[in-house]
Amino acid sequence: MRKFLIVASTIAMFMAGLVSAWAAEITASITYIDVQARIIVIDHRAFHIPKSIKIGAFKVGDQVTVVYEIVNGQLKVVSIKIG
Repeated sequence: MRKFLIVASTIAMFMAGLVSAWAAEITASITYIDVQARIIVIDHRAFHIPKSIKIGAFKVGDQVTVVYEIVNGQLKVVSIKIG
């Protein structure tokens, strides 16, 4: 049992590393915002904004840098900053 837990822990750490390895970054202007759906469109791609980020701080035309991950085929924002 102990051996199984060690192997499972090692696999879990490896998989966690893979998830962060898929993060990407884009810098472009916001072309569309849907506050209710928590979606912004940048460079013809829809990004889903988590509740931890205040979407009201952004407006169409803002130049932003977005760090995102692909989760279940959707672009999920990890962080976003103006400028």
